[in-house]
Amino acid sequence: MAKKVSQKQVNQEIKKLLEQYYYELKQIHLSDKIQKWLEANTLASDQAKKSLRDYYQELNRGTVSPNRLTDIETALNDIDQSQKSLSGFQRFLKQWSQDASAQIHSFLSSSLSFGKLVEVTSQAINELKEVDTLLKEIGKSNTALSSSDLKQIGSNSFEIASKYGQKATDYLVEVREASNAGYAHPDELAELTLAAQSASDITAELAGQYLFTVDKAYQLGGSVKALTEVLDGSNSITNHQAVTMTELANGMLAISTQASNLGVNIQETVAALGTLMATTQQSSPDLAKAFEEILLYLKQMTDETAGIDIYGLLRYEQACQALNVSLRETQNGVSSLRNPMEVLGELSQNYTSLEAADPKRTELLNSVGGSDSLRADALDALLNHYSLYTQMLTQYTQGTGSLAADAEKTANSWDGALTRISNTWTDTIGNLTDSSAIAGGLNFLNDLLSILNQITDSLGSLPPLLTGITGLAGIFGTSFVKNFA
Repeated sequence: MAKKVSQKQVNQEIKKLLEQYYYELKQIHLSDKIQKWLEANTLASDQAKKSLRDYYQELNRGTVSPNRLTDIETALNDIDQSQKSLSGFQRFLKQWSQDASAQIHSFLSSSLSFGKLVEVTSQAINELKEVDTLLKEIGKSNTALSSSDLKQIGSNSFEIASKYGQKATDYLVEVREASNAGYAHPDELAELTLAAQSASDITAELAGQYLFTVDKAYQLGGSVKALTEVLDGSNSITNHQAVTMTELANGMLAISTQASNLGVNIQETVAALGTLMATTQQSSPDLAKAFEEILLYLKQMTDETAGIDIYGLLRYEQACQALNVSLRETQNGVSSLRNPMEVLGELSQNYTSLEAADPKRTELLNSVGGSDSLRADALDALLNHYSLYTQMLTQYTQGTGSLAADAEKTANSWDGALTRISNTWTDTIGNLTDSSAIAGGLNFLNDLLSILNQITDSLGSLPPLLTGITGLAGIFGTSFVKNFA
C-alpha cells in the first residue's frame, strides 16, 4: 500500500525542485556573465582577470552552493566597479599626454615627462593606501568615531596638513597617537601637534609627548585652547632667547608633574627652565632635575634619592633667613610655605646686592650642595639672572599667535609649497579614482598601481612625452591650478 503524501510535503518538494532549478540557471547565467565581461574588458588588470577566470572555472566544475553564488556575484560587481574607475583614470592619463603641449606651472621642472607623472602618481597611490591603514587604526583606537567621521578625517587630512607644509599621513599619525592616548577630539590635538612641528625644530614624537605630559601634569583636560597657549608661550621664548623648543620640551617632560605638585604653574616652569638653559651649558633634563631639587628645598621636602634630608632643609632655611628672606608666611594665624618663585625673587634681590665672595652667598649655595653641585650652579644662575626669568615670563604671556605665524612661514617655504603640491595631487588622485578609495578601496588602488608599474617598465623604449610642459591650466583647468597656490 502506497504511503500517503500530504499536500505540505508535495509543496516542499516542488519548492526544492524550483530552487534547485533557479540556482542552476543562476550559476549558468553568472558563468556566462563572467565570460562576457572578460571578453569586453581585455584591458582590465591582470589581478582582476585572474580572479574572474578562477570564478569561471569554479562555476563550471560542478554545482555551487547558493551562498557561494552570492559571494561570486558580489565579487564580480566589485571588480566591475573598480575597473570602471580604473578605466576613468586611464582615460585621464591619455588626455594628459594628448593635451600637454604648453608649459607647466613654475613649481614643476621643465623636464617633466610622462615617466615623472607615473612616478608621482604611484607615490600618491601608495600614500592613499597608507592613509587607509591609518584611518583603520584610528577607528580601532577610538570606537566613538563613526565611518562617516573617519571618512571626514581622511578627507580633511590633505587640507589640514597642507596648512603646515606637512603630509596628510603625518597628520593622521598624530590623530592616531592622540586617539591612543584617549583624547575625545584627536583631530584637533593632532593639528596642534603639526603646528608645533612646523613652527619649530621639534620632532613629531617630542611635540606629542610635550602636549600629553603638560596636559596631564596640569590637568588641562585636553583643552586645545590651553595647550595652544602653552605652545605659543614656549615658542615666543624660543624666538627671543638662545633656547630651542626641543630643549624646552625635553626639560618639561622631566619636570612638569613635579613642578605642578610643588605649586609652580606652567609659565613659571617654562620661564625658569628657559633661564637655566640660556645661562648654563648643561642638558635640559639635568637642569630640570636641578630645578626640581631647588623647589624641594623651597617647599621643605626631603628626598632620599637626591640626598636631601631634614638637616639639609634646616640649613637651607637658615641660609635664606640670613639673607632676610623667609620661606614661610602667616595668614589668619596659620603658617604656611610661600610660593617658591616669589621666594626666589626676594632671594635674588638680596643675593645679588652682596659681593660674590660674601659668606651669606656662599652659605646659601653650600646648603644645597656647594660648588660641585649642579643644583648649586642652577640656583646661582637663577638668582643672578632673575630679571631674565621675568623677561621670559612676559614673552610667554605675549606669545599669543606666535606658533601659527611661524608655522605659516614654514608652510610657505619652498619645501612646504612642494609638500602642498604633493598633497593636492594625492587628494586629486583619490577624487579621480573614487572617494571610497580613501576608506577601504585597496583592491582598486592595487590594480591601479599594477598598471602604473607596467607603464614605468615600458618607459625605457618610449621617448619623453611631456618635456617642456608648464601650463597646468591647459590640462586641468584654472580651478585645479588654484589648488597648487
